[in-house]
Amino acid sequence: MQGSLLANSSEKNKRAKADYYPTPPEVTHALIDTGLIPDGVWECACGEGHMSEVFIERGFHVISSDIRDTGYGEVKDFLSGTPGYNMSAIVTNPPFKLAAEFIRRAHALDVDVVAMLLKSQYWHAQSRAALFEEFPPSHVMALTWRPDFLFGQRGGAPTMECLWTVWIDGDTETKYRILRKPERS
Repeated sequence: MQGSLLANSSEKNKRAKADYYPTPPEVTHALIDTGLIPDGVWECACGEGHMSEVFIERGFHVISSDIRDTGYGEVKDFLSGTPGYNMSAIVTNPPFKLAAEFIRRAHALDVDVVAMLLKSQYWHAQSRAALFEEFPPSHVMALTWRPDFLFGQRGGAPTMECLWTVWIDGDTETKYRILRKPERS
């Protein structure tokens, strides 16, 4: 199999501009259902608010921002500048090519919980071992379904498997678990 097919980047599957793939609601519901996320969430790559809206629907106080003006949230570059927010958690689906930078930046800020939605094989790369060792997660939680980040736009079945990686301040003993697809979406 060609590398481009394995990476889901064939001619048919070109990457979206700015690596923007909105998070389907059930992915956020599954994270919230774990009970690990405290109130006071900063969604720092909010896009059009797909994840933020689920948190709001579930009663969370949320601040949303994105580097692009999408008409939702504040325009702010998460990777630079001063956040100006006092939130308990940073939760996002970062652009894949910037995931390591998002992880490092989130840990440089004073929050109790960080949660990042990543490709399921994210931690399998030798190049990311040092990042894992520097910031050992509290939880690695694999989704038992493949989210449809294109919301049915291309027709076929979704091909990318994902997981939530969660860091809780002071908890560096990594626990692995699976998350089933919630009934609601």
